[in-house]
Amino acid sequence: MAAKLPLAVDLDGTLIKTDLFTRAMLRFCSAAPWNGIVLLAWLTRGRAYAKQRLTRLFPVDAASLPYNAAFVSWLREERATGRIIALATAFDQAGADAVAAHVCLFDHVFASDGRTNLKSTKKADRLRRAFPEGFVYAGNERADLKVWATAKAAVVVTASPALEREAARRFEVERIFPRDEHA
Repeated sequence: MAAKLPLAVDLDGTLIKTDLFTRAMLRFCSAAPWNGIVLLAWLTRGRAYAKQRLTRLFPVDAASLPYNAAFVSWLREERATGRIIALATAFDQAGADAVAAHVCLFDHVFASDGRTNLKSTKKADRLRRAFPEGFVYAGNERADLKVWATAKAAVVVTASPALEREAARRFEVERIFPRDEHA
């Protein structure tokens, strides 16, 4: 049996049921009223820069995050078969590394670095360079359409029904993890 293509996994909304950048912004802005102005100044230097600054102030507590249990279980099964698995996120590298160290599933970690916001086409380009023979991508939002377009197949995780349908229409879908309406 041929080895499966490497699997690249998005973090926010896919591996975890939250968005780390949003959580960090809310935490920062609620700490002091003037922090909103500071955040806006950071954002003028780019989202990657703001993510890096927020991650330095509020390191990710990976053990406390709400993981998508069914998806993580499947990732463990895939890893047990020898499949290469990469974390590919637009969140900051330090936060991505903390999550990767906690879950112990990833062979590679690709993330924003303070200069480049690794989202959409930039993420697709990075994954294409890392896996020139092809890869499968697991994601959950419209920005992931650009990554799925360069992948050999899609894994759709807790996406809206409309995005599930669009992915199924446009791409080869390896697996769908539907939203848990009771979560």
